[in-house]
Amino acid sequence: MLSRVAENLYWLGRYLERAENVARLADVSHHVSVESGIEPAADQQTWSAVIVTTGAAERFEAAQAADPTITAGEFLILSLDNPNSLRSTVGNARRIARELREHISREVWEEINQLYLTVQRVGSVSSAGMHEFYETVKRSVATTFGLFDNTVLLDEGRNWFRCGLFMERADMSSRIIDAKYFILLPDPVEVGGTIDRVQWMSVLRSASAWQAFRLTYRGPITGPRVAAMLVLNERFPRSLLFCIRAMQRHYEAATAQTPRAQAVHASRELAVLELDLAATDEDSLIRDGLHEFLDGFQSRLAAVDQLLTEHIFHVLPSTVR
Repeated sequence: MLSRVAENLYWLGRYLERAENVARLADVSHHVSVESGIEPAADQQTWSAVIVTTGAAERFEAAQAADPTITAGEFLILSLDNPNSLRSTVGNARRIARELREHISREVWEEINQLYLTVQRVGSVSSAGMHEFYETVKRSVATTFGLFDNTVLLDEGRNWFRCGLFMERADMSSRIIDAKYFILLPDPVEVGGTIDRVQWMSVLRSASAWQAFRLTYRGPITGPRVAAMLVLNERFPRSLLFCIRAMQRHYEAATAQTPRAQAVHASRELAVLELDLAATDEDSLIRDGLHEFLDGFQSRLAAVDQLLTEHIFHVLPSTVR
């Protein structure tokens, strides 16, 4: 497979997963103030945390400086100045899918195109029916993933698509936990209180982990339990450990015919990252500093992405030995 095609499939998986994550985060933020009984000021804090989670804090500050009337919700969903907004992300996914028409099925293309048109029709995040809109986005992405597995050849391309999906999922899961632990509730006095529990519940829902958490833990919702669920659980598809293991599996399959000199760099980094995650337990996760752990994890994910770019997607023929 051409490296350009492999890279496009990788980023198609990333953009679709990112769109689903943004829709889910926005939907949870839409309801969290009602569930917690907090006034709009605290709701703004929650939306700001979502902006930080998506890595767009600096761009949002710049956008507010240019237009003080822009809200966090508008910036997160509709702004084309935000490369991680829902509109930008879905637009990028459609652009890549159009270039990949020979490598994806008609059903996959039509679903992505329909998602794009749905997002384009939204004029304001303050209008009625936003919950239904977010649900439509989430269902459409899930449908696309299912169609890809059931209508596209299960070959190298499918593995690159899945690599992108799990890379994005691991990154976003780590950001969701970090936003709550380090940003939303910095005051130790409130730890364990009602607001703390409601916010940790919102973290679980942001990661689609509420039901899985209740099946795993019968006791109260606590920060350490939520962190362990989203970082270390081997059976939950959005935990960091699960995502890294899945990415390892798909990467090895995708690079089965790739020269070892190219494939070994990212493979080695993924293997070490998996070993470090598997050796971590709930107690050390909290004792050694959850924010520091997540910050390091995100840096290592970025390193894997860079290695993929340098040694797989953009490698020059003359450098392969």
